[in-house]
Amino acid sequence: MSGPGEPAAPATYRVEVLGCKVNQAEARRIAAMLEAAGLVAAAPGAAADIGVVHTCAVTRAAAAKSARRARRTAGEVRRLIVTGCAGAEGLLPGSVPASAVVPPGAGWPRALAAALEALSPPLPLPDAWREAEGPPVERFGGQARAFLKVQDGCDRQCTYCIVPSLRGPPRDRPLPAVRAEARALAAAGHAELVVCGVSVGRCGSNGGAPLVEVLRTVARVPGVRRIRLSSLHPAELDDGLLAFWAACPRMAPQLHLPLQSGSDAVLHRMGRGTTVARFRAAVARVRARLDRPAITTDVMVGFPGETGDDFARTVAFCREIGFARLHVFPFSPRPGTPAAGLRPQVDRETVRRRARELGAVAAGLALDAHRAAVGTVVEALGETRDPATALWSGYTERYLPIAYPGPPGPAGRLVRLRVTSAGPRGLRGRRGS
Repeated sequence: MSGPGEPAAPATYRVEVLGCKVNQAEARRIAAMLEAAGLVAAAPGAAADIGVVHTCAVTRAAAAKSARRARRTAGEVRRLIVTGCAGAEGLLPGSVPASAVVPPGAGWPRALAAALEALSPPLPLPDAWREAEGPPVERFGGQARAFLKVQDGCDRQCTYCIVPSLRGPPRDRPLPAVRAEARALAAAGHAELVVCGVSVGRCGSNGGAPLVEVLRTVARVPGVRRIRLSSLHPAELDDGLLAFWAACPRMAPQLHLPLQSGSDAVLHRMGRGTTVARFRAAVARVRARLDRPAITTDVMVGFPGETGDDFARTVAFCREIGFARLHVFPFSPRPGTPAAGLRPQVDRETVRRRARELGAVAAGLALDAHRAAVGTVVEALGETRDPATALWSGYTERYLPIAYPGPPGPAGRLVRLRVTSAGPRGLRGRRGS
């Protein structure tokens, strides 16, 4: 606290975030908004005047975790604001003592600005923050890579997913705003930008710029040395996008294509709008155009009606494709989605067993990808350094984890390394070609 006659210390804030890359990008915008209102970040572990919990509700477990985090944070801050997907009506229990709840959807930044200005005492904002876009986010905390949100909303209507009903239909971010934020992030030293959205492949579906034009715009920004794309539906891999990807050296040769199941019957019940054959063809097209691309994916086990044969097909297909990274998660009924009422539900023990089995397959595929990189020259983005071992940790252009020795310095440097060894947890490398 300030003493008599001393100027009042600025109010402090804390932003906590759960969930996806889009949420991470939005959390940085929230922090920038609070700083524009005159607040400063609270020291780690310290109480804060304003706490914002940016929540996730993609699964029932995520919504419950968001509620627990909000209740905990409420006891550590003077005033709590809840934002994000779990802020939608009816998803948060009444036990969360928030001063304001700002749900997702079109116009949420303006709604948050209004909530800040309605506090007592109010937190007035510069006029620019009352506009639909607001100023660009100029830095991404202490992280080496930055998430650049270019799109929001989804209309794919997968039967297990509640996000379209929370976020609304696809909406493109204006291209000038994307360009301005990419410039600001690059100027702050973020050499790698992850272009993300709730359904980023839907860019252009509501009259905005198509994804390939968004990527071309970001690639032209000085200082952006590597661009990674968050995720794509297989149907969104058009020839123009692949041609640009192959021709642009700044585009990382890694692609996340969510599979969800290797059974056509399960994919149909999921409403995924694809088949195993189409997924296989999409991977073949990527591998024909890009240089040794790493394909990563998500797979859900235990979807209602999934039989032993369906699961076996999924395991076989994952091995066939040879994913570099495979995120396995069990189906959890999400109230408000069609899948919650589908029958028969797979019993929990079977779901856990299948998750363990596919998890073991995922570990083996990751080890194969790591071993295949031994002897190659890679470009790693240094993210953190352990002073005890003098080892930097980061990721290669193909999103393989790597550790390498190096002197202290700022994070975010791209370093050429020779991969010397590999193990289950990633690669080891040394400088030099």
